[in-house]
Amino acid sequence: MAQISVRSSEEDIKKIQGPTMTITVGASKEPFHVHEAVICTSSLFFKKAMSGSWKESKEHTLELPEDDPQIFSLYSHWLYFGKIPVIPKEKSQSKEYHDLVEAYVLGDKLLDAKFQNSAIDAIVEKCSEPDAQDGKRWYPGVDAITHAYKRTVKSATIRSLFVDMYVDTATDKWLNREFPKEFLYSVVEGLMKKKKNSETKQIKASEYYVHPSEN
Repeated sequence: MAQISVRSSEEDIKKIQGPTMTITVGASKEPFHVHEAVICTSSLFFKKAMSGSWKESKEHTLELPEDDPQIFSLYSHWLYFGKIPVIPKEKSQSKEYHDLVEAYVLGDKLLDAKFQNSAIDAIVEKCSEPDAQDGKRWYPGVDAITHAYKRTVKSATIRSLFVDMYVDTATDKWLNREFPKEFLYSVVEGLMKKKKNSETKQIKASEYYVHPSEN
C-alpha cells in the first residue's frame, strides 16, 4: 500500500500566510474567518468577489445572508482539511444525506466544483460502508431525494447519482409514493433500459386470466 505523502508544494505556504477575510452567514450573521487565498483558489465565486475595486475586496468581508451557517461550516472545514465532517450518529441517517445535498447546492452557488464532487464522494462512501451501529447500509431516502429535486436543476449530477443508485440497488420495499414524479420516471426509464440488456421474460396469457369466484 502506497504511503500518503506528507510533503507539499511551496506555493501552499502562501495560502495561509496572506490576509484572512470575514464571511458572515445566515440571518444570524455568524462569522467565519478564512484565508483569502485558500477560498479564492477553490471558489470562483469568491475569486470574482475579491478581485477588482469592490467594497467587499477592500474590506475583506462578504455576506451570505441566505445560506445556512452549519452547511458553510462544512465547507470551511473542507477548505483546510479536504474532508467533510461526518454528522453525529445520534442524528438520523437522513440528516447526513440532507446536509450533503445542501453541501452540493452550496458548492454550486460558490462555483466550487471540487466541493460538489467531495459531497458526491461522501454520499457514495456513506452508502457503501455498513453502519457501525446496526451493520446496515443506509441509502438516501425520500426526504433527501425530494430535497435534492427541490434544490437543484434538472441537469444536476446528484440527481443522476440518486437515480442510478435506485436502478442498480433498490428493491420494491424502497418504493414510496412521496418520491418526486420526475425521479420515479427516471428510475423506471433506467430499469427499462437495464432490462434491454437482460433476458426478456415470455409473457403467458394464462398468467393473467380471471378465475371464477368460488362463492
